[in-house]
Amino acid sequence: MTLTQERKPLSFDRIAYAYDDYNVHAPEVARQIGESIVGVVGRSGMVLELGIGTGRIARPVADAGCQVVGIDVSVEMMLKAREKDITRLVRGSILNLPFQNLSFDGVMVVHVLHHIADWRLALTEAWRVLKPGGVMILGNDWLDPESCVRRMRGELRQAVIELRPSMKPPGAGAQYAQFLAKQGGTIEDDLIAASWYNHTSPAIVLERMASRVHQETWPLDDELLQASLARVRSLAEAHWPDLEAEQEFERRFMLNVIRKLES
Repeated sequence: MTLTQERKPLSFDRIAYAYDDYNVHAPEVARQIGESIVGVVGRSGMVLELGIGTGRIARPVADAGCQVVGIDVSVEMMLKAREKDITRLVRGSILNLPFQNLSFDGVMVVHVLHHIADWRLALTEAWRVLKPGGVMILGNDWLDPESCVRRMRGELRQAVIELRPSMKPPGAGAQYAQFLAKQGGTIEDDLIAASWYNHTSPAIVLERMASRVHQETWPLDDELLQASLARVRSLAEAHWPDLEAEQEFERRFMLNVIRKLES
């Protein structure tokens, strides 16, 4: 949902201190995600995570039995990952991976490609270091489409596109998978790594958008953000008279898996 044109360069160093406060998974959810990924890669497999961030995905994958190497451009994010005892960390660009060809059994990427101007190059590099028979794993969140979170985020996205027509949404997950299929990959069935329920209210969603917690707000200038938030608030007030009332909604962590053909 983050927009890719006219965006300011993002500094993940400035949000590292609070990233886990809003994005970390509950222990049981994290365990399920880790076991699901290891089930795809194979236990003891060597896995590279592009944009490892604070290690919120890498840690449960390592706990479930894989060896994890992480690369990121943000020093502060990697310091947070180090606190989780993830020691195999490399600072660098995912557009020019400092690894030999055919080095990894799996490469995973979660909520990163939409921040990259040249996502095709990033995926080409990932494919280069992936072994034949290995898997590319694209992790993404699914939200109940009727939930206030999903509907309000959708309204924010639509408002930005209408207010700033030159801004375009990023390539969708299907587009990434299709690109890899053209490189010699086989798209496997999507997997639900974990499913759980959260609670929130429209008021909380509005507050988090205003404070730029949600990733889709990061590239927006203050004027565009405020104008878009006015649209989101109008939607919320029309659909939920009590903005403070909590709602329960389902969330899932999905895995899009593309397997590299054996040579």
